[in-house]
Amino acid sequence: MIRTENEAGGPTMAMALFLKKNAIRENRIENVGRWPIRLTDFFLVDDYEFPPSRFTEVFLVRAGNFLHETESGTQAVRTGTAIVHHPESRHVVKQPDQVKLTRIRFLPEWFSGDFRSIIESPDALGLFFVPTFFEIPQESRVQVFTCRESQLSFVFSLFDLLHQSLRTGRHGEPVSRVTLLEILLLLGDEYHVYWRGGNRLAIPEEVNVALQVVETAVASGGRLPIKLLQSESGQSQEELNQAFRKHLGLSLTDYAQGRRVRHAAQRLLGSTDPVDSISANFGFSDRSQMDKAFDGAFGMAPDAYRMKFGINGIAMDAGGKDTKTPA
Repeated sequence: MIRTENEAGGPTMAMALFLKKNAIRENRIENVGRWPIRLTDFFLVDDYEFPPSRFTEVFLVRAGNFLHETESGTQAVRTGTAIVHHPESRHVVKQPDQVKLTRIRFLPEWFSGDFRSIIESPDALGLFFVPTFFEIPQESRVQVFTCRESQLSFVFSLFDLLHQSLRTGRHGEPVSRVTLLEILLLLGDEYHVYWRGGNRLAIPEEVNVALQVVETAVASGGRLPIKLLQSESGQSQEELNQAFRKHLGLSLTDYAQGRRVRHAAQRLLGSTDPVDSISANFGFSDRSQMDKAFDGAFGMAPDAYRMKFGINGIAMDAGGKDTKTPA
């Protein structure tokens, strides 16, 4: 029988050697996965600055504690703390004590087919997807909250499962996407509990109904069904536009175009369909309209987007020919 404590209640020599062997001696970074989901473990004993990123980032403190510095101030965080950073936010880890910090980066458009799960989960919607779906001003681009002790084992196990899936090259498979979606939904629930429900995005029923109608039309490549929108929501087109601008920060038409772009992006990520075919299938008037929409949403053309983020690493010309296969 191996004892882990001596008679005085302290660690034995064997335990002390084990802890010393597993102690973090210098900052170390380990990456797994490829787009659309990437996971990084940071093992930190010295200060570390995270520069602004153009991606939404989800952090979970797996071990240790540190001071977390952002533009709005500094706070102490510990194991079980979740941190969500939206694009262009800077933050610094200071005075880390044997810290393991896991970061997940993902492309929100990869979840375009999971619209119903997201829109019906207002906590996850507000925490992770508002900058992608809407144009609502945010008071802070950084959210920090502590997960309940009773939920940590579930959160940690999902992070471990995602790590395993990504490590084995399954970044483009449903198991990785669904596991990450579970993580986002669970963290959204923890965020809701932490803020006692004060964080939820308030979307009126008529707007929520319109969102569902728009999604069905856009996902099938159809035009905006104005008459159906009016009958389902009980609002005129002008009233819907006013409601969208008031509650979501953009017009009904602009919202629909944004969803059209995200669905096209998801198809680019996971298929080798020609860009012209995707443009037609998702209701763009022509290829130039799709190019313009992608430039506005992602700052690059569809071909460049696929080459940078596509699961297959293939850029296709208009006729479907493989133009380049990056390593």
